[in-house]
Amino acid sequence: MEPTFTETVHPAEPIEPCSSGFCPMKFSFKKMLMLLGFILVILVLWQWISSPMIVTVTGTGSVSVPATSATVTTTISVNSDTAQNAIAAANTKANTIKNLLTGNGIAESDISESQITSYPAALVTTGATGYQASLQIVAKTVHVSTVGDLVAGLYSVGASLVNQPVLNVDNQSALETKATDAAMTDAKSQIGKIALSNLKLIRKVVVLDEQTSSSTSTTSSKADTLTQAQNQLAATNGVFQLTKTVSISYKLW
Repeated sequence: MEPTFTETVHPAEPIEPCSSGFCPMKFSFKKMLMLLGFILVILVLWQWISSPMIVTVTGTGSVSVPATSATVTTTISVNSDTAQNAIAAANTKANTIKNLLTGNGIAESDISESQITSYPAALVTTGATGYQASLQIVAKTVHVSTVGDLVAGLYSVGASLVNQPVLNVDNQSALETKATDAAMTDAKSQIGKIALSNLKLIRKVVVLDEQTSSSTSTTSSKADTLTQAQNQLAATNGVFQLTKTVSISYKLW
């Protein structure tokens, strides 16, 4: 008799629900949501980076120190019947003016004279006759407080024109640096307030333009009481003021 075998059939184990993450459909759905979220974040970041807020501010910085000297430019112009006589008369006036300058305490080394030129007067004034000779004398004086009297004296001895005196200070480059620093500080203060009010924490300079007041537009004024007490030169010569202006464009994120 052949042996027989009995096979026990166990019931199949129940399939776990898809809550454990093995469900293919649910896995794909979560992955899609994550991908869409990632794309959305990238788009937001790209829009934020590529569309910064652009702001331009202007900062101004001024520094004042006692004026140490003034430059005066005098023009001499003489008409005569011949070129030789015109040149001689111009030289005579030039000598008179230089004597006036040295008499006002200006050193000869601080006086310069241009080459004299002579030409037909008709080239300057239509219908004029004879010849005209002209030259310029430039003088640097440390007596700033009396420069007005000096200009009046130059006219009294025959000057044809005296340009507006130009004030000077020693080591002006250092003065300009201080004015620039003050202007930059002013601009940074302005952009800081704008960035804070718009919740922009990142900034980048994209354009920087710097301007300096010209020497002829610098002003001289009497010093205030405190300056007078601290510096007698300021009280005597007045105050030399130099202004720097910077225009800065920022990108804000």
